[in-house]
Amino acid sequence: MDESASSSLVSINPPETVPYIKCNFLDKDTDLNENPVWNNEIALLLSYWLQQRANHDDIFGSFRSANAHTDSLGEVDVISDAEHIKKLLKVPFNKHSQISMIVHRLGRTILLDEFDVHSHLLRLEKNEWTWFRDFFLDTILRNISVKHFYKKNKTRDELVRKDRLVKFLCQSVELPQLTRSNSNNTTDESQSAEAPSTNNESTTTTAAALLQQIKDLVNASNNLEDDSDENQNGNCTSSPFQRTVNWTFENMKMLIGSDLPIFGDEQHPAVSLRLRDMNKPINVLTGIDCWLDNLMCNVPELAMCYHVDGIVQSYEIIKTEDIPYREGCQFPPGVVRDLATNLLSFLKANATKEGHTYWLFKGPDDDIVKLYDLTSLCETDRDDNPYTLPVATLLYKMAHNMVLKSDYETRLKESGTIRTLLKHCLDMLDPEKFPEYYCAAAYMMSDLFIDDNITERDWTYDENDLTDSESSKDTLSFEKEKESVTFACVDIKTLVQSKKHHFRENQDVPRLGPVRGNLEGRAREALKYLVTALRSNMVYRRIQATKSPDEKDQKSDEINQKSKLIVPLPYQTTRNCTKFLIDNKNRLTGDQRLKSIILHKAASAYFCLVDRCEQDKNYGSCLRYLRLALNCYSTEFKLQSRDQNNIDCKKLLSYIMSIAGDCRLMIGHVTSTEEIDKFREQYQIMSDIDSEIQSVIDEVGIDENSSEFSWVYELTPIIERNLSASAHAYEYAINIVQNLGDHEKERLHLLVKRLGNVRNETGVYWMNHCAQELKDMNEEIPKDLKNLFRKSFESFDAGIRAFEKINDISNVALLHSNLGRLMRYYAQYYVPLVDGVRQEFSQQERQSYHKAFDYYIRGLKIVENRSELFEIYRTLSWELSNSYFAMAISLQDFAPLSTTSQEDVEKEVIECMTRALKYLDVELHCPTSNRYLLAKYRAGTIHHRLASLLHNAFRTEDSKTRRKHLRSLASLHYEKALKLFSPNDNPLEYLRLLIEEVALADFELQNANDNSSRLKYSQQGLRASFQCQETIGIIDEHRQSSDPDDYNEVFAQEAQRLLSILNGRIQTFLKEIVKILKSTSSRKMMYDDYKEMYSISLRLNDAAATFPHDLFDAIERLKKIYDKNTSD
Repeated sequence: MDESASSSLVSINPPETVPYIKCNFLDKDTDLNENPVWNNEIALLLSYWLQQRANHDDIFGSFRSANAHTDSLGEVDVISDAEHIKKLLKVPFNKHSQISMIVHRLGRTILLDEFDVHSHLLRLEKNEWTWFRDFFLDTILRNISVKHFYKKNKTRDELVRKDRLVKFLCQSVELPQLTRSNSNNTTDESQSAEAPSTNNESTTTTAAALLQQIKDLVNASNNLEDDSDENQNGNCTSSPFQRTVNWTFENMKMLIGSDLPIFGDEQHPAVSLRLRDMNKPINVLTGIDCWLDNLMCNVPELAMCYHVDGIVQSYEIIKTEDIPYREGCQFPPGVVRDLATNLLSFLKANATKEGHTYWLFKGPDDDIVKLYDLTSLCETDRDDNPYTLPVATLLYKMAHNMVLKSDYETRLKESGTIRTLLKHCLDMLDPEKFPEYYCAAAYMMSDLFIDDNITERDWTYDENDLTDSESSKDTLSFEKEKESVTFACVDIKTLVQSKKHHFRENQDVPRLGPVRGNLEGRAREALKYLVTALRSNMVYRRIQATKSPDEKDQKSDEINQKSKLIVPLPYQTTRNCTKFLIDNKNRLTGDQRLKSIILHKAASAYFCLVDRCEQDKNYGSCLRYLRLALNCYSTEFKLQSRDQNNIDCKKLLSYIMSIAGDCRLMIGHVTSTEEIDKFREQYQIMSDIDSEIQSVIDEVGIDENSSEFSWVYELTPIIERNLSASAHAYEYAINIVQNLGDHEKERLHLLVKRLGNVRNETGVYWMNHCAQELKDMNEEIPKDLKNLFRKSFESFDAGIRAFEKINDISNVALLHSNLGRLMRYYAQYYVPLVDGVRQEFSQQERQSYHKAFDYYIRGLKIVENRSELFEIYRTLSWELSNSYFAMAISLQDFAPLSTTSQEDVEKEVIECMTRALKYLDVELHCPTSNRYLLAKYRAGTIHHRLASLLHNAFRTEDSKTRRKHLRSLASLHYEKALKLFSPNDNPLEYLRLLIEEVALADFELQNANDNSSRLKYSQQGLRASFQCQETIGIIDEHRQSSDPDDYNEVFAQEAQRLLSILNGRIQTFLKEIVKILKSTSSRKMMYDDYKEMYSISLRLNDAAATFPHDLFDAIERLKKIYDKNTSD
C-alpha cells in the first residue's frame, strides 16, 4: 500500500472553540427534501455555520489567512484555501479541468487565490482589471475560445444538491428532543405548558445553553461581534474559514483554510459526512476530494450517506487510508504526492520575485500548466493592481514580525531579509496614494540602521570596516532586475513523475546583505528614510486637510474594500518601546506624535554622526550635528505634551549631552587658527536631508538661537568657555542619569569620571595661566592673578569631589598633587621683590609651601601600599621631594635672618633637605625609571648643599667637639655626593665637590698653630687636590671636543674659575710645606723637591686657553715628585 506522509494541526482557535459536532445518524427513509421541524433560529444558525460559507472565489482569501496568521509567513510553503489545493491536486485525473489562480511569493511562502476569469475579465462592464484584461485578450484568447472557459455551476440540479446537503448536515447535528418538537406543533406547545415546571425549566435551559453555544461558535469562528466597529474591521483580516490547519504533506508545510464539518459519536469520535446519490456512480475525483479533506483535517473516517432522490437509504463508514483503494474511485496516492511536490517546486523555481503578481493558468483540455509574471508582462501603473496594497502590507508585517520576535543579535543577522522586505514594500507603494503605509515602512527601515534603544557601547562599536556604499547598496530594484522570468510552463505528465522537481533544491528569493558598515553610513541611511517618512506624513496631512469628514471615511472604505484587507500596521521597536504609527482604521497617528517619534530617531542618528565625527576630529561637524540633534530633541519634547517625562527622550538627551561634553573638551585642546577656521566651515554645511529636518523643526517653532541648549553647540576658540561648556554638559547628563534607575550606575560612574577629568583640565588651565603670569611678573602683582588662583583651586576641588563620589582614588591622589603644585605657585606669588631683587624668604611663602606638603602627603596616604598604584605613588613622592627641595633652596639662599636666627634657619633647611632625600629614595630604587638619572643628580645636589651648609657651620663653630662632629658630617655628605655625581656626566659639579673638600683642609691649615699640624693639613690638602686630576682631564676633553655644546662659554668660564681656585689652593699648600721644610735642615732633599713643585704651580697661567691641559700635566708631575718623597 502506497502511503503518503501527512500530519495536521489546527493552528487557530483553541479546541473548545471549534469542537467536533455530536453526530445524529439519520434514520432510513428520512426525507432530505423537507425542512427540518425545529426552532427556526437554531436552524438558521446551524445552516450558516455548517454550510460551506467561505467564498472560495475570494481573490484575497490567502491574504486574509496570512494576515490572521502572520507568524506563518515565511515559515510555511503554501497559504491557500483547501478547495484550491484539492483543485490543483486533481488536475492529472481530470483533463477538462480549468485552473486560474493568482500566485504571490513572500519569502519561502507561496500564496494561492482563485481567479474567476468570467467574473473579472470577461464582464466588460467592469472597469477594474483592465490592465490584466488587455493582456488576457491579446495573449490567451488568441488560442482559446471564450466558450471553453467554464462558468460556475448554477443549474437547478446544483442548487437542489446544495440545499439537500445543508439540510442533511443540519439534521445530522444531535439536538435536545424538546427543541425539535417545539417548532411548529401548537399541540406540543400546550402539552409542554402543562408539564411540570421543573422539567420545563431543565429542557429550556438545555436548549438555551445549546443555542448560546452555537452563537458563540459562530462568533468565534467569524472573530466578530455584531455591532463592534473594531471587530468589523477585524473581520476583514480574520481567516474566512471555519478552521485554519497547519498541514504537513510530504515535508511540505501548508497553512490551509477548511470548512469541512467534523462529526462524531461514541463509536466514531471523528468522522466527516458525505451525501451521495446512489443513482450516480462514485468516481476518482470524489475519492480524491474526500481523501484530501480527511488528510488535511486529520479525520480518520468518512461516513458516506447514500440517498435516492433525497430519501436516505444507508450509511457506509470508510477509513481514510482505504479511500484511494475503494472500488470505483481508485487512485495512486503517490501520484498526488509527486504532483504536490513537483508543482510547489515549479512555483518556487519561477515565482521568485516578492511583490510580483503571477497567474497560474491551465485552459480546458490543456496538457500544460503555465505561469505568467503579470507584473512584468502587463504595461500598467503598479497602483492599478489591486494586489499592490495587500502584498505590500504583508511584506511589512513579515518584516515587523521578524523584528518583534528576534533579539538584538538575531536581528542584526536577519537585517538583510528585513531590509529586503521593506524595500520591496516601499518600491511597490506610491507615496502619493498610500502615504500612511509608506511612512510606516520608511520609519521601520530607518530603525534597521539606527536602533532607538541606544547605549554608548553600541555607538562606539562597528560590526566591520566596510565602506558606506557597501553598507547601503540596494541590488534588488524592481525596475533593474536583469534575470526576469516572465513566463514558464510545465507538462502535467512531468508534474506526476516521482521527484522530478524537488522544491528543497530551489534557492530562496534573493536578499540584500545584512546592515553593515560604520556608524556614519548607517546614520545617513536612517536619516534618508526618516525624511521619506516625514514627506509621506506631509502628503497624508495634505490629503486629509482637503477632504471633508465624509470623504475621509469614504476614501478609507474604498481602500479597505479594494484591498479586502484592513490591517493595523503597528510599529514596535525591538526593545522596551512601543510606537504605533497606524491605527485600526489605517490612519496615521496624530501629526504631532508622529513627528515626535521620527525626530526622536533623527536625534539618535545625529548623535551617531557626532560620535563618528568626534573620532575623525571633525569638531565643526560635531557641533553642527549636536545642534541638529538637540533641535530634534527640543521639538520632540515640545510635541510630547502628554508625556513630558518620557524616559527614552531623557535618556537620549543624556547621551547627547555626554558626547557634547567630550566634543567641547577636545575643542578646548585646539589652539591652531587654521583648525578653528576649518571647524567654522564644517559648522556651516547643511545637506538637503538636514535642511528638510530643520524645516520641520522650524515649523514647530523651535529657535536654535534662543534655545536652552544654544550654549552646547557654540563654536568658539576660547578655551575656558569650551571647558566650562564641557563640564556643564556632563553635569546635565549626570542629573538625568541619576533619575533613570540603578541599571544606569555604570554610565553614571563614567559620566562622573569625565566630569572630574574636565574639572582637572580646567584647574590645570588656570594654574598654567598663573605660572605664566608669575613668570612675566615684575614688582607689580597683576590684579586678577589672585582670581586665577581661586578659579584653579575651585576647579581642582570640584574634581576631587567628583572622583570621591565614585571612589576613584588614583585620580583623587593626582588632583591632590595638582593642588600641591598650585600651592607652590602660590608660594612664588608671595616672593618679596624690591627693585626686581629677591628679598628674604617670607612667612607667606612658608605657609604656602606647607599647604603644598599637606596636599602631597594626603595624596600619598591615599595610594600607599597599593601595588597597582605604585606609579602614582612614585610621582607624588617625586613632586613632594621637589617641593621640600625648592623650599630648602629658598631658605638657604634667601635666609630670613631678620626674623629668624641662623641656627633655626639651618635646622629648617636641613629638615627640608632630609625630607627631600627621603621622598627621593623611591626614584633611586627604580633604575629603569625615566627620572632615575635626574633623581641621582638631585640627590647629589642635596648632599652637596648639606655638605656646604655643614662646612659653613664648621667654619663658624667654636666648640671643638661640635666642630669635629660637623667636620665628620660634612665629609660624609661630600662622600655621598661624589658617589651620586659622575665626573663624565657632571664634571663641574664633581670638581666643585672636590675643591670644597680641599677648602676644608685649607681651613684647618689656617687654624693650625704648630708646624707638625700645619704640615699634616698641607699634605692632606695636597692629596685632596691630586684627586681632581681625573675630572680635570675630562674637562680638557670637553675643551678639545668638536661639539661646541661640550665646551660652551658658560661651561668654559666656570671651569676656568674652579681650576684657578684649585691651582691657588695647591700653591698655598706647597708654599706652606716649603716654608716648614726650610727650617728643618735634615730634610734638604725633600725641601728641594717641594720647592720645585711650588715652582711648577707658579708657572701655570690660569688665563691661558690651555690651562686645563697645563694643570693636568702639572698635577701629574707633582704627583710623581710627591710619591717619590712619600716612598723615601
